[in-house]
Amino acid sequence: MRGQRGVSSVVATVLLIAVVLVIAVAAGNFALQFADSTQEPAPQVHASMTPIEASNGYLNVTKNGGDELRVSELEIQIRNVSGGGTVRLVNLPATGGSLNGTTLEGDSGMVTNASGVIVSPDGNVEWTAGDEIGVELPDVDAGDRLVVRIIHPETDSIVWEATVTVS
Repeated sequence: MRGQRGVSSVVATVLLIAVVLVIAVAAGNFALQFADSTQEPAPQVHASMTPIEASNGYLNVTKNGGDELRVSELEIQIRNVSGGGTVRLVNLPATGGSLNGTTLEGDSGMVTNASGVIVSPDGNVEWTAGDEIGVELPDVDAGDRLVVRIIHPETDSIVWEATVTVS
């Protein structure tokens, strides 16, 4: 009898240590997963958009302030809520001064004749205060509602959004 009591206290100690180790590993794993999921905050952008007239269909966004951003760090989404269709301008700035299949995703016929910093020949151009982003929207009609979003893919966030009704 006496020899079996010593074994049970050793087994209990080993089991207690094993349980503590399992809990410590699980807590450490959770902490590391949480640390990996945190990301930098999205940049701040202050911009304004000129009214769009159906006669010329020109969309112009001017940056008024906020964080410095490279054009290559941006995507622009234009959605026609009324008439349907969504287009994304990606892989900016567009080389050669025009938008094409590598810079347009979605309904590419919505947009023509880009201007401003998104068609700069310099691939490292910054969008700073006073700089404009412009595109022509040839198929908009008076009364169409457009939602324009500037997206920062690195943080997967919308840094600027505006809704406008075509006049």
